[in-house]
Amino acid sequence: MKIERKDLVVFSVYLILVLAFFFKFLNGTQIFVFKDLSRYFYPLRYLMVEQVKAGFLPLWNPYIFCGYPLLATLQVGFFYPLTLIYYLLPFNLAFNYYIILHYFLAAVFMYLLLRHFRLTATASFLGGIIFAFSGYLLSVSNMNTTLSSVIWLPLLLLFFDRLMLEMNIKNILIIVLLLALQFLGGEPTIIFFTILFLLAYALVFSRSRRAFFRALAGLAIAGLGMLGLVAIQIFPLIELVRLSERVVFNTYALTTIRSFPPLELINFIFPYFFGNLSKMGEYTQTLLGNNSQDWLISPYLGILPLIFVFLSFKKDRKRSIFFAGVALISLILALGKYTPLYQIFYYLMPGISMIRYPVKYLFLATFGLTLLASFGFEQLLKICQAKKDEWLFFLKNISLLVVVLMALLIVGFFVRQPFYLYLSQKYPASSPAYFYIVLARIIEFDLISFFNTVVYLLAFLCIAVLAYFNKIKRWIFSTLIILLVLSDLFANTSPIAVSAGAWVMNDPPPNYKVLLGEKGRYRLLYTTEIESQNRLVYGLDYGRAIFGSKDHFAANWHIPYHFYDFYGYESIIPLKLLKFYFANFNESKLKANLDKLSLFNIKYLIASKKMNLKGFKLLSHKQGTNYETYIYENKKVLPRACVFPGEATIDRYLPTEIDITAKARAKKSVLLLSESNYPGWRVYIDGRESTIRQKDSLFRGVDLTKGEHQVKFIYDPFSFKLGAWVSLITILGMLMAGGFTYFRKNK
Repeated sequence: MKIERKDLVVFSVYLILVLAFFFKFLNGTQIFVFKDLSRYFYPLRYLMVEQVKAGFLPLWNPYIFCGYPLLATLQVGFFYPLTLIYYLLPFNLAFNYYIILHYFLAAVFMYLLLRHFRLTATASFLGGIIFAFSGYLLSVSNMNTTLSSVIWLPLLLLFFDRLMLEMNIKNILIIVLLLALQFLGGEPTIIFFTILFLLAYALVFSRSRRAFFRALAGLAIAGLGMLGLVAIQIFPLIELVRLSERVVFNTYALTTIRSFPPLELINFIFPYFFGNLSKMGEYTQTLLGNNSQDWLISPYLGILPLIFVFLSFKKDRKRSIFFAGVALISLILALGKYTPLYQIFYYLMPGISMIRYPVKYLFLATFGLTLLASFGFEQLLKICQAKKDEWLFFLKNISLLVVVLMALLIVGFFVRQPFYLYLSQKYPASSPAYFYIVLARIIEFDLISFFNTVVYLLAFLCIAVLAYFNKIKRWIFSTLIILLVLSDLFANTSPIAVSAGAWVMNDPPPNYKVLLGEKGRYRLLYTTEIESQNRLVYGLDYGRAIFGSKDHFAANWHIPYHFYDFYGYESIIPLKLLKFYFANFNESKLKANLDKLSLFNIKYLIASKKMNLKGFKLLSHKQGTNYETYIYENKKVLPRACVFPGEATIDRYLPTEIDITAKARAKKSVLLLSESNYPGWRVYIDGRESTIRQKDSLFRGVDLTKGEHQVKFIYDPFSFKLGAWVSLITILGMLMAGGFTYFRKNK
């Protein structure tokens, strides 16, 4: 499809709308943040940028899990091209603009897909707005990986549809690049289901069996090309997953955590019906009990787009039925443990057992409903222009809907007090007054939301009646409808983009200041109780709440301050360290394992209650809003590198290189470096490569002879080098294929 001048105007309007929507984030004084997700992406991407600007390839993170791969995790997005923005702008600005840029691209890509489907610019423009400002996409504003992967789906479908019409190298190469971008965005779930979606699309829309197998072959070739192109990322990732808890603890119960509760379907019509997760003091589990999920804040797409969905079946029924089926299957999968159908998928579909949080699958429902709403809006404009009988029938139905909703609203107004009393009885008698206040707020908000829905529908009805009697022109009608949808989405999805002041991210909290004057290189350890407390964020607002959890040593926030943590926070956790941590450092077991704290270079112990530990000095005690923090200093801590018997000095400590001067006093001595013994680390003694022996199931040990030695540890992972060669060969192959196609075409 050729880009025309009017398309460029549309893109300019999208840019203005996105910048207006995210206006408070533009100068970097406010940062995107929601619950504990911020402690994942902000510190780790900060570390990646810091290492790159210092001239290092960001292969290793020395600050968590006693050392852990950084690039291999995929989710820092080092090879994702749009990550380049982090190296061009100050970090806080880059963190925000990276996110904002993806919403602009989401709108543009959806618009291009709809134009490819031969919709008018008006209907396509509306589709871009619905997709970019949908509840799902805004809910993942702080789940960078999902956002970075989902936005490429419209373009993938566009070029796959072209591939089905014309099988050629150009279309295959473009699909290879788009699949690679979707994978490198950081969320494997999205690309897994995108490929399944494209297979289903080929099955339904291929004109013949031969055409289907041709499309299947094209997709297979593109998939293999994608795997080759991103091998530099895939090989280290596979190595990491193989050594993680996911190969052991991926049970059905764990996989189905954060399934989408059926009751939350009402949030498609009334956003935040059970309270707004993104606002402190406006959410309670009372209405859902344990049947709640805290991953997706809202699936809301707007009330008018849902009405347009029903109009989409009036023309091109095959395409509309297909996307409706996609949305329905996506929704069934998202329900997870709440439907027995999910177990069938879980046990029969390869790969799905490795994916956690079924609520993620709603991205396809959002995608499908956006397309249907756009098709429906196109039909609405046609009916308005030429088909008076259908238009009148449509107006009668909308009028009936408005009357019914107004009647329900009136009933809700009069029963709100008894309804509140009924729900409040579900609280235990000992519940604090705060929960009753939240419940009252939710009921009040739902009535207001109900009222707003009626107002939007009534406004739509009035505009439609004016159009029926030819009191307004068609372009005015379509403009007013788009403005109504835009107003609805801006009002109901803008609260999702939660912000915190830049000071929350940048300022060291009081407890950090206790450690900032530390000399030497030592680790901290927080107890398992601290870890569980920091999984939740409490407070008057997210900024202060997150600053409080940061002060309470929530994992990963320490990284920008260069503190070393024995444990940490990652989506893929090293299995051996996970088992060791919970087996030895539970508060009930600490006293029996104090020698291990000393041996593993743990100088600071962070606990949630006062402890009487031999050899430990209380440095600080702070009473927080919902927690207490005790900082103890270990007076018997051993250095990061030590020789038994003998001594060791770390001369040089870089992310991927550690130089040590070791003096052994016995014929057979051992150098212990309390850093994780991960594949790819190599050791050289006096310039000759030697063998790293695993110590205490976690760390690196090296056998030494008597005397002084220069020991060098280097992280040189074979998985990365092998992947780099495969990716390079793939790139060369793609360039040759592209060049051959170009010269053949222009011969």
